Amino acid sequence: MKTKNSLDYLFTLLALISSIPSLSLAQDEIKRTPWGKPDLNGYWDYHHLTPLQRPAEFEGMEYMDETQAKDWEDNAFNREAERRGRTNASVNYVGVDLWHEEALDEWETDDHRTALITDPPNGRLPAMLETRREELASRERYRDYARGPEDRTMMERCIWAPQSVPPIKTLIENAMLQLVLTETHAVIQTERMHDSRIVPLDNRPTLPFDVKQYYGSSTGYWDEDTLVITTTGIHPSYSYQGSSPDMKVIERLTLKSDSRIWYEYTIDDPNTFEQPWTAAYHWKNHEGPLFEYACHEFNYGLTGILSAARADEHREITGGDEYYRPPVEAEYK
Repeated sequence: MKTKNSLDYLFTLLALISSIPSLSLAQDEIKRTPWGKPDLNGYWDYHHLTPLQRPAEFEGMEYMDETQAKDWEDNAFNREAERRGRTNASVNYVGVDLWHEEALDEWETDDHRTALITDPPNGRLPAMLETRREELASRERYRDYARGPEDRTMMERCIWAPQSVPPIKTLIENAMLQLVLTETHAVIQTERMHDSRIVPLDNRPTLPFDVKQYYGSSTGYWDEDTLVITTTGIHPSYSYQGSSPDMKVIERLTLKSDSRIWYEYTIDDPNTFEQPWTAAYHWKNHEGPLFEYACHEFNYGLTGILSAARADEHREITGGDEYYRPPVEAEYK
C-alpha cells in the first residue's frame, strides 16, 4: 500500500512537472537576446497597403474579406496614380511610375485590416482643433520660384526624410529599417535617408520642449516584453497630419511568435487634436541589407531645381524662349 501511494505521488509530481515546460514554452516562443529581452535585432520591412484612416466604403468594418482585400491590393497603383493626378491617359508616364507599379504589385494589406488607426475605434483621425486649423491656414508659404535652398523642402535638400521622423510611416519605396539592440540602447536606422535614431533605454527624461532636433529627443524602456519609446521636441519644420511642434509620439514594439513586430504609436498633441490617437501595423522580418540612399545636402538635383527657376525667371523678364545660363564663375559658388 505504501508503494502504491508512493507511485501515485510520483505520477502526480511528474504530471505537474511536465506541464511547466509547456507554460514556459508558451511564454518564450519568441526569440530572446542573451540578456532575456525580445530579440528585435535585424532588418524589418514595413511596406503595406492598409490606409491610415478607414475609407468610407469600409465604414464600421475592421477587416476586409478576401474579395475586398484582393480588389484593394490589385488597384493600389491606380489609387496612387489618381492621388498624384497622374491618370491622364494621353501622357506616357515612365520611370518612377513604372517603378511604383512594380513595387505596389508586391504589397499586401496588413492582415486585411481596413485602417491603421485603432483608436478612435472608427478608424478615423480625431477632429482638429479650430485654433490649429486657423493657424495652419494663416501660414505664409513662398510659392514663387525658389530663391534659394531654404525655399525647398527638407527632403529635397537631403537634410531629413519625413519617413525617418517618428512615428515610422510606410512609403512606396525604401520602407526598410535596421534595428540594433543592446542592453542599454536601441538604434533604428531607416533606409531613407540612412538616418539613425539612438534611443537610451534607461527611461531618462527627454530634452526640454524648447530644445528641438530634426528627429526629436527619444528615450525608451521595457514594459515587460514591449519596448516603449517616447519622443518629444521634433523640429518645427516637420508636421504629421497637421501636428504642432509640441507633439509627443509614444511607440511600442512587441515581437510576436510569428517573428513579426507589432508596431504601435500614439500621437499626443493637445494643441492639434481633440484627443490622442493610436495607429498600429506589423513589421516583417527581412534578410536585408539596407541599400544606400545616395542623397546629400546641395546635391545635383537641388542645383538643377534652382538653375531652372532662374531660367524661368529670365524667360519671364525677357519674354523670350532663350535659355539663361549663369556666368561660369558663378556656377559653383
